[in-house]
Amino acid sequence: MSAEIYTLFANELLKWNSSINLVQENTIPAIYERHILDSLQLKTYVDYEKDVIVDIGSGAGFPGMILAIDGARHVHLVEPTNKKTVFLNHIKNLYKLPITVHTSRWQDVKIQNATVVTSRAFASLTNLLDAMTNVSRETPNARGLFLKGEKAKEEIAEAKQIWNFESELFQSATHETGCIIKVWNVNKK
Repeated sequence: MSAEIYTLFANELLKWNSSINLVQENTIPAIYERHILDSLQLKTYVDYEKDVIVDIGSGAGFPGMILAIDGARHVHLVEPTNKKTVFLNHIKNLYKLPITVHTSRWQDVKIQNATVVTSRAFASLTNLLDAMTNVSRETPNARGLFLKGEKAKEEIAEAKQIWNFESELFQSATHETGCIIKVWNVNKK
């Protein structure tokens, strides 16, 4: 998919950013590479037609909104900050996306059938596994796809003290020190 489809999103993000702080100002010059392409690298691990994607702590829509714009059909964005969900609903309406935006903490959202849980810069892996198991209670084969930085291996080791899970690390295509943590078979010890 070409970058043009994201021009509307990028322009709206720039308009809204000054009033609700969606992304750090110093990342705006590289918005496509830093935010959009970073989110799109998850598409390799997702079935856009079948997967029910729940994006925890969506913020400005990374990665969930970007995956929805790219064609993912069953996307839930979970964001507790009302100002940010107003922005997310605005983008949803501009693109006419069949997604659901939840103004809610992950602990309170009523989703139980997620097959894929995503997150970017939201919480530690230990906390993300709590969120993942909450929204995928009815889906034994759910998997998590979490965009992480240079401390990913440390986060995995820390999470393994509380959780049993399988994991795999993939090098980020957009950040030298970034990676994607894929997890599955998650259950608390």
